[in-house]
Amino acid sequence: MLPARSNSVAAVLELASRLAEEFDTVPLPMVSRAVKAAAEAAHLFGETVADALPTIERIAREDLQALRERADVDVPA
Repeated sequence: MLPARSNSVAAVLELASRLAEEFDTVPLPMVSRAVKAAAEAAHLFGETVADALPTIERIAREDLQALRERADVDVPA
């Protein structure tokens, strides 16, 4: 039997899944890195993942938007 994931890990995974669907033109590894980096940033400020989830989402979303915009500029139509 696999150990249950903590609520904070499950919340971050669910966030990453939602963002991957929303930013479907951004490669999955980049989505994962954006969410992980945002979670690590929140941790540096001493926040728990549960308390910082809105901040983690905002930071990751901003990073992913920038990546998507950059990809739109780099790829000629």
